[in-house]
Amino acid sequence: MFCPKMPLVPSCILCFLALSGFLSSLMSKDFCEGLEGFGRFYERPESGGLQSAKLFLSYQHQLGHIDGQDQNGQSFDDDFEEFRRFWMGLSGQFASHWKFKVVSQLSNDRNAYPGDYRQWGHETFRAANLTYDAGKAFDLKNMDSLQLGYGRRTGRMADEWQRSSTVINCLERSSFANKLWLYDKEKGNPLATWAKWSAGNHTFDAAVFSGTYDDYLGGWKDSKVFYLSWLGDYSENSSYDLLEYWISYYKQQGDAGEDHLAGGMDWSLALVNRFGQGKWSMHSTLAFGQNGSFDQNGAAQNTLLQGEFRGAVLMPMYWLKKDRLKLVGRFLYQESDQAQGLKLNSRYVPLAQARDSSLQLNGGRGDQHHAFYLGLNYYLCGERMKVISGIQYDDLQSEGSTQYEGITLGTSFRIWF
Repeated sequence: MFCPKMPLVPSCILCFLALSGFLSSLMSKDFCEGLEGFGRFYERPESGGLQSAKLFLSYQHQLGHIDGQDQNGQSFDDDFEEFRRFWMGLSGQFASHWKFKVVSQLSNDRNAYPGDYRQWGHETFRAANLTYDAGKAFDLKNMDSLQLGYGRRTGRMADEWQRSSTVINCLERSSFANKLWLYDKEKGNPLATWAKWSAGNHTFDAAVFSGTYDDYLGGWKDSKVFYLSWLGDYSENSSYDLLEYWISYYKQQGDAGEDHLAGGMDWSLALVNRFGQGKWSMHSTLAFGQNGSFDQNGAAQNTLLQGEFRGAVLMPMYWLKKDRLKLVGRFLYQESDQAQGLKLNSRYVPLAQARDSSLQLNGGRGDQHHAFYLGLNYYLCGERMKVISGIQYDDLQSEGSTQYEGITLGTSFRIWF
């Protein structure tokens, strides 16, 4: 049985928690309202050209500590400090019915790796797209809205990806949520063309994504992913304050030698439910899928990495103090038919192995994974400025043998406008 030997609250994390209390004493209502509109610098709604423009910035600094055992029972522990995110962008509206959005990832922090460097500058686009409000342009009566789009965007599946990184509830998204995400070769959002429309309490999203990777926009020469989702919001006619159902599905088609999305995944189906009343809420994801025959680069995958998989994530949340202090829990279980069909998408386990080559973690792969998370979020200015802290226990198995067991503790300061 794994027993952590570390002090569970390192002094650096205590400093982050103390900092949140200090910052809270300085925050005023005017400051928080100013932060919300801080990036807006151009407003001319009567113009036939550019009508509005807004700067975007997202900054996140994170501390982490890991204590675990590898497949041979070797114990290890390590500390991490990183610029988790530094994104900048620009969004706006022009010619009445057109909108644009560009967000660049400007940090590539490898301070935690051997070599100890931090790289700054454009890495990849988190978003780069144009959308056309066809519903307003053509005054469609049978729809509440119709949006047509082209460019780089997120392919969301799990509940945790329905919320952007700026309004995330946990320190990190779960391994299962990240497995379902339609990421490109550089863990960015791919090029797509789509239509999104709503009528009543129903919202639909149909898209085609390109597997072709590019630092900028990209093209359509590689695999294609066909995506469809439906969101039903039944909150208004329910006894709950929140009641939503979301179903999403994608299928990937691509040949050998072509770039693929989502690690080469063949298909996936996700069922999401969100409900809540007053201080509490529950978000859940149930999903199934098929690992593909090809990897991200279109190379044939080892059969141990293929096969079907399935899993579930439950996330109960409770406001200890409304709009200020939230308690967040998360339970994850996932399994696959093959010995290495799952990957422990921990942020810090691979870093620990990169620092210590004697660790044997099977590449963070297995066929069964349990994880339990408990976190506390402190909101200084709502979602726009907050401190998220949490502890997670992971147990990764392969063919009945433990590959990794351990605890991760972390905290992060996040601000965006």
